[in-house]
Amino acid sequence: MSELGSGREAIIGVDIGASKIALIAADVDSGDELGRARFDTPEDSRPAAVSELIQESAKHLLRQTDANLAALGVAVPGQVDQDRGLVRFAGNLSGWTDVPFQETLSNWANTPVWIERDANAGALGERWRGAAREMHNFVFLALGTGIGAGVFVNGRLRRGYRDSAGEVGNFVLERKFLGRAQGVHGNLEQLIGGPAIRKMVKRVTGRSMELDEVIVVARNNKSFRREMDRIADYLAMAVINIATLLDPQAIIFGGGLSAAGIDLIDPVRERVDRELRTRPALIASALGEDAQLHGALFGALWELDPGLALREDLR
Repeated sequence: MSELGSGREAIIGVDIGASKIALIAADVDSGDELGRARFDTPEDSRPAAVSELIQESAKHLLRQTDANLAALGVAVPGQVDQDRGLVRFAGNLSGWTDVPFQETLSNWANTPVWIERDANAGALGERWRGAAREMHNFVFLALGTGIGAGVFVNGRLRRGYRDSAGEVGNFVLERKFLGRAQGVHGNLEQLIGGPAIRKMVKRVTGRSMELDEVIVVARNNKSFRREMDRIADYLAMAVINIATLLDPQAIIFGGGLSAAGIDLIDPVRERVDRELRTRPALIASALGEDAQLHGALFGALWELDPGLALREDLR
């Protein structure tokens, strides 16, 4: 990509979601935020269409900030092969199977490009600039259209043998669900993922609602509260399974549903306390919907120069 600015270097973080795509630009030297962009994920969410939108939006941000692109980091809602730069699968987007997304963006930008699964990016964001700065063992639980976990063990992100660690949306929580057709969503996602919750909201209230509105409205709607109790039950089961296997210091709730804060976390905590003798701290993300964006920024800096990503003045 040709130079656009007067000499200032910027990194850009991108968070691709099923419903929105967000970008953030930051100064390489200072770490200061330079600008943002956000737009709805297009109906045509195939790789080429999404790539084109990211490129155009990134160029617009660079013009606004009078900067040149030094590196790009991207969080993707699917499984990522880090070594090959492939998006293996993104169930909430169209046509994303074995997509060489890193190569596509590198050829356009002519800069280092980092790509990562969105829940992992959220965990990196919280570890770098959020609630997990002082933690070495924690889980970032992304609660949105899909459900995923970013896992830190002894200060390192654990991707697993096939880069598939943390796909907790595939938890099977009752025997009756074994063998049932899943489509692109696992059992836990079918029960409490974004589409399932929106469908429930529509059935109970007759209107559409964003995830962060759901629990607030539930306070004054008895039928709604019963549904939210069911969601808290299943989420508590997932937390118990995660805590029993990994014994993390904390489980950090991120994603759209986590905006409910204590209205969601307190009921889950009560249920978990009844089942576990010792449990991790259950806390809301400090970065909110920006966790994945900051993780993508960290990844961009890491690709550019690991020393930059680890500088204390950027932490």
